[in-house]
Amino acid sequence: MPKLGIHEIAQAIDGIIVNGDGNLFFDEFHFDTRLIEGDHALFFALKSEGGDGHRFIKDLQNRGGVGAVVSRDFDSDGITLPFIRVNDPLSAAQTLASFVRNKYNDIKYIGITGSAGKTTTKEFVFQLLSTKYRGYRSFENWNNWIGVPFSILKMSGDEEFAVFELAMSDPGIGEIDLLARILKPDVVAVLNVFPVHLEFLKNMENVATGKAEILNHLASDGIAFINGDFDGLAQKTEMKRGRKVYFGSDHTKNQVVLKDIRRIQDGSIMTIDFFGITREFHTPLIHRSQLENLLTAILIAGHVGMTHSEIQEGLLHMRPLAKRGEIFQTKGFTIVDESYNSNPEALKKTLAWVDQEYDEQKIAVLGDMMELGDREEEFHYNIGNYFASLHFKYLITIGKRAEAIAAGAVAGGFDERNIHTFKQTSLSGGLLKEIAEPGCVLLFKASRAIGLEKVIKEFLNEN
Repeated sequence: MPKLGIHEIAQAIDGIIVNGDGNLFFDEFHFDTRLIEGDHALFFALKSEGGDGHRFIKDLQNRGGVGAVVSRDFDSDGITLPFIRVNDPLSAAQTLASFVRNKYNDIKYIGITGSAGKTTTKEFVFQLLSTKYRGYRSFENWNNWIGVPFSILKMSGDEEFAVFELAMSDPGIGEIDLLARILKPDVVAVLNVFPVHLEFLKNMENVATGKAEILNHLASDGIAFINGDFDGLAQKTEMKRGRKVYFGSDHTKNQVVLKDIRRIQDGSIMTIDFFGITREFHTPLIHRSQLENLLTAILIAGHVGMTHSEIQEGLLHMRPLAKRGEIFQTKGFTIVDESYNSNPEALKKTLAWVDQEYDEQKIAVLGDMMELGDREEEFHYNIGNYFASLHFKYLITIGKRAEAIAAGAVAGGFDERNIHTFKQTSLSGGLLKEIAEPGCVLLFKASRAIGLEKVIKEFLNEN
């Protein structure tokens, strides 16, 4: 983490120092006191609907060298630790992150956004670039107005590249603009726009508008890689700043085209057309969505400075993330674990890929998809209708919304006797043990809140 003096910090965030020694410095920055490890940590007392960080400042009293950033109206009676008063601790953290980003200006900053695949793509970019350069990537899925600034504040400053994911939530419009203003990326990637967050974004045009905001603060000599398969993205980004390269599967819309994916025994061969020049890349990954994310990582790696042979060598060591398209064999079964998240388009693509990839008996365990707004029942129903056209043996749904998947499957002609619906995860694992034959392929996909990982553990008899 960066080492910053208390006066340097106070000046950067327009704060007033109280109880502060001029020699005091901090090299840890936190919004959760439970994460503090060292003796030079600065705690930002954030306020939210869930609580007020100021309540925990007394717990830090006996921690030598630890300080806090507090609101101007904080009652500091009896508080002896050094602190800095500001108008708003969250805004101060964002301002300090922007200060640190500018302080470490030689780093190549990379920002990734999209409706799905952000974390996977971020990890692929990090894995690939790290085979040649010193790098950093944002912590887990810290991708919002709190996560991005505190991820920046975890950098050491000696990195050659740093990759971050940028997301939006309620109300959506303007949030990625805020994050991009803090990050000021040199390279950006916009992966896709799917019907997610419609609960507050209302329509796909607003989703595209929000995602395109990542280009608002792109460096003047920066570059944006944009998935041109999505017409809304092309329209929302074409007049934005910076050089733009469009990529995807449609050769009529993109300058870089994923022409073919050929399955081989130990993975896949990707055939990519770069402005008319064709190259092939070998990777152990096989999941279609992961390979599309990998295309983005290849583009970024090439731009940053890796050669074709260096990229190819790095691709041989790529590994998927847990619960995000992780595929493993255990106890005679193949598990496709996508229990971390789900949306209609991503689910449809995954179902199609599993159907094509595996000839064995297949079971889909599908749960609720969240934040789809007024059309959530329609989206779930349509997935079920599509599911009926595939070659799965059983369908298990979990959650009230997912009951519409079952209804759509029945309407599409899927055998109702092979559909089982559950409102919660607790009973489905036991049923799976009864119906899954040896060698069966089991797909698990739902929004994070459903907790499908519990079903997997129960099915595999894990604690």
